[in-house]
Amino acid sequence: MNNFSTSIWVAGIILIFLMGRGAWRGYKRGPMRQLAGPFALTIGLFIGWTLGKDLGHSLLHGTSFPWLLRGVTGITLLTCFTGLSVYGIISWLGKKPAGADEAESPVMGAMVGCWTGLLYFSVLVIALCSTAAIIGLVSSPKPGAAHWSVAARDELAELPYAGWIKDWSPLPNRQKNQIILLKTIMGDPAAQKRLIAAPEIRALSTHPSLYQALEDKKVRELLNNKDLSGLFENQKVRAVLADEQLQRQAESIDLESVMRRALVPPEKPQK
Repeated sequence: MNNFSTSIWVAGIILIFLMGRGAWRGYKRGPMRQLAGPFALTIGLFIGWTLGKDLGHSLLHGTSFPWLLRGVTGITLLTCFTGLSVYGIISWLGKKPAGADEAESPVMGAMVGCWTGLLYFSVLVIALCSTAAIIGLVSSPKPGAAHWSVAARDELAELPYAGWIKDWSPLPNRQKNQIILLKTIMGDPAAQKRLIAAPEIRALSTHPSLYQALEDKKVRELLNNKDLSGLFENQKVRAVLADEQLQRQAESIDLESVMRRALVPPEKPQK
């Protein structure tokens, strides 16, 4: 392990800065106001994760926004709105009394500040690993330097007890497995033909948006190059992702099973 890698040094400096900053702010503001951030983050994530998906689909219904991203967008918006509201309320409740020069329990506030600094550092690491995981899934497998987030995550994963972050993904296993299988199929023309010929996919292909995408020469070129990022930017593919009726029908199909079948060559008839 390279103990002196740039990513580890930067991570260490950021950790020390966040803990020091948190301790100073906690000393000046007191424990209650310093806890406003963690409380806001926790409550915002809980409410956003519980209600945000339905909110996103309701707000973006009938729009061209990709159907698969509507739930995530709703979760993000509701989490931010709830978290900021809770932060404002707790900060107001914990403000200094009129005429007071020092926060209540400044030493306890400093201790809480160190803990919140560590918490925010953990959130940054999770955000970095999430970005690296998504980029690793959708990027084209071309030779060259890895994205900075992927390189930084891999260096941090070499630290003791940190190997798990290399496998961390914000996506559910079902979606992650489908993307991995799709990339494998994209590099196998025979598997592509078997997938398109599958009864479940043939039923889906009757939808105009999917039919137009499958018949597009540029889309087929992106598929052959295993370029998922370019594929998601294609206008015809974006129309497929925004087609609510098609996406609901696709969600009812076990696509992972269909793609696994497409990767298995047919048995040769025995003579």
